[in-house]
Amino acid sequence: MDHPIIEQIERTGFPVGMREEPEGVDYFGNEYFAGEEIVITEDNEVVRLESLEDYLIEVMGVRFTKA
Repeated sequence: MDHPIIEQIERTGFPVGMREEPEGVDYFGNEYFAGEEIVITEDNEVVRLESLEDYLIEVMGVRFTKA
């Protein structure tokens, strides 16, 4: 069972209606907040750390596999 309030608090540290202003928006259109880990690419794209694998696959064409 999903709990949107808990997910919001885990992601941002604030429940809905009590959150701080975002620092910006990442490559995928997701807001990021102060203290959240982000990656800045060589092209100055901002990607939230939790979306890095998606960015590598979708944008950079990286393939993950086992040896």
